[in-house]
Amino acid sequence: MAISKKNMGAKAEKAAQQAPSFVDRLSIVESAIHPNQETTKTRVLEQTQPAKEFIPTPINAVPYKSIAGIGEFVTSGGAKVLEVSIELIDLNPFNARQIYKPERVAELAKSIAANGQEIPGIATLKNGRYVLVAGHYRLRAIKQLGLQKMLVLVHDNLSDRDLYAMSYRENAERESQTTLDNAMSWRTLLQQSIYKNETEIAEATGMSLPNINKTMAVLKLSKETLDVIQQEPSNFALSSLYELVQYEAVAGVASGVKMAKLILEGEVGRAEINDARAKLQTGKERKRKETSRQYTVQASGKKIGKLKEWDSGKVALELIFDEPEKRIQFVNMLKDQLKIAQ
Repeated sequence: MAISKKNMGAKAEKAAQQAPSFVDRLSIVESAIHPNQETTKTRVLEQTQPAKEFIPTPINAVPYKSIAGIGEFVTSGGAKVLEVSIELIDLNPFNARQIYKPERVAELAKSIAANGQEIPGIATLKNGRYVLVAGHYRLRAIKQLGLQKMLVLVHDNLSDRDLYAMSYRENAERESQTTLDNAMSWRTLLQQSIYKNETEIAEATGMSLPNINKTMAVLKLSKETLDVIQQEPSNFALSSLYELVQYEAVAGVASGVKMAKLILEGEVGRAEINDARAKLQTGKERKRKETSRQYTVQASGKKIGKLKEWDSGKVALELIFDEPEKRIQFVNMLKDQLKIAQ
């Protein structure tokens, strides 16, 4: 039987009130945000109203106690857990994940309806609005349920680089973004000068510079091929995508799309794409390298034509005779030598 959004919302609210050990779950979130620090248990520093200098009386934002009934939580890093109206939440413009699966949103919505939002998103406050650093799948699920508020762990003064780096780390803890996710988000970061070059992205992500270069090369693929990849980007490993870029450059868009569909279906991998490209390139290179040797034909010290030959076996002879009798005599001689029937 179908469940209305109103009933699902009420069920989620009730489940959230009964959610166990939120303190322990929040400590996991904090350790993901500060990976280079020792894991610290979340501490309840106070159960008072949010500090005025941090949250200037935000509209439709209340302490977490409105759902859990256990007071406002402040992490050891100073971040606060709040319940925020989704109307005040903006998406992360530098989100590490660019592609979202509808089926996963539906699964998460079912989980939230049954158990409540067990883990808050991560956000920062900018100009009176909350920029969602991480938790975009959760936000989509909450909207699908028809809920009006979301739990977020709010950090102060996050830079644009923080918006990317924190979302990148948070995704790595759950389900790493795909190669196409990375390529699309890195392009935005470079276009808006959040990072100056690919070397800085390598330093921020911990990936090697060659892999950064190969990932960015994926964006050279045609729109038609990228559309195929977006159907299930997790099926496309970086190595296969890099080979696909080189293959499409040689074979053309139509062939690139066909190859992408084979990768999508699990029919081919890096090695097969490399072999297909090599065969195409070998044929083209042989044709390009074929050159002729040319000889001048003279008679009585006068140039009367030329002879050309190719390594492929082709021979071309072009002569001009002033006297018809000499032309006929020469042609008859060739016929005799080549055994050409009259």
